[in-house]
Amino acid sequence: MNKAQNREELIFIIIMVAAMVTWGYSWTSAKILGPYGDVSVKLFLRFFLASIALIPILLKYKVPFVINKKGFQYILVNALALCSYNYFYFRSTHMGLAGAGGVLVTTLNPILTSTVVFCFIDRSVTLKDLLGLTIGFVGGGIIIRFWEMDLDLMVQSGNIFYILASLSWVSVTITSQKSKDSIHFLAYSFWSFVIAAIVSFLFCNWSNIVYTINYDWTFWINILILSIVVMSFANTMYFFASSKIGAVRASSFIFVVPLTAIIFSKIFLNEQILLTTLIGGCLSIIAVYTINRKNE
Repeated sequence: MNKAQNREELIFIIIMVAAMVTWGYSWTSAKILGPYGDVSVKLFLRFFLASIALIPILLKYKVPFVINKKGFQYILVNALALCSYNYFYFRSTHMGLAGAGGVLVTTLNPILTSTVVFCFIDRSVTLKDLLGLTIGFVGGGIIIRFWEMDLDLMVQSGNIFYILASLSWVSVTITSQKSKDSIHFLAYSFWSFVIAAIVSFLFCNWSNIVYTINYDWTFWINILILSIVVMSFANTMYFFASSKIGAVRASSFIFVVPLTAIIFSKIFLNEQILLTTLIGGCLSIIAVYTINRKNE
């Protein structure tokens, strides 16, 4: 690899890490937004504002808005998966701890993605992969304190929604990887957000959307962060990474999120940091590293 390629790789890594740091804050932001109105309204505003923010970027880089049939199929699947993920994301943070959710979901994401890829797409599983997956599931179990759990407690604690959010994100990652030959990643992001906004709008009461004008600056700052910074910037970079380096490697960047999620939740929400969250998070990060470590 020459110097130019090294520099390009370094810039790419820095941008991806920055994107993941914003994901870390997003869990705190979603928790702050919990008391403000219906989940469907927050979903609609998030997708709508994110799609608007992408228009100048598409125009600047002269990315065509026109999509083909195959590209639309990927976009539709991605949009529905995004709706599912964001619904469980808001529900889980409203009920559970933002820091713990940021650790659990973002470490389960690459582990579940790898599991699906190894089981249904690329069956060439190595001992290293199996070891990583085992460590990852143990780590996730420790985070949710599985020894204390029954179904009612899983729902009350929000843990069931964290797990459902992770499962939804698997579709986002794999679909984004498969879309790379059919559509430009910026157009892919834009139309995914547009369709997700339309789907979310179908579940909204118009008067509830209008009422958001009366919300204070805390709501608008956080919804703009979640829409423009996290979704337009961070999610689009993630879609790009999935198409550029593959679903499994792209998901490995998520290991940056757990620590930042805990830090932000402590600073802004003063949440208690549980020892089980730290232990489980560390095990899950080790699992992601193990899965993505190149064979000797």
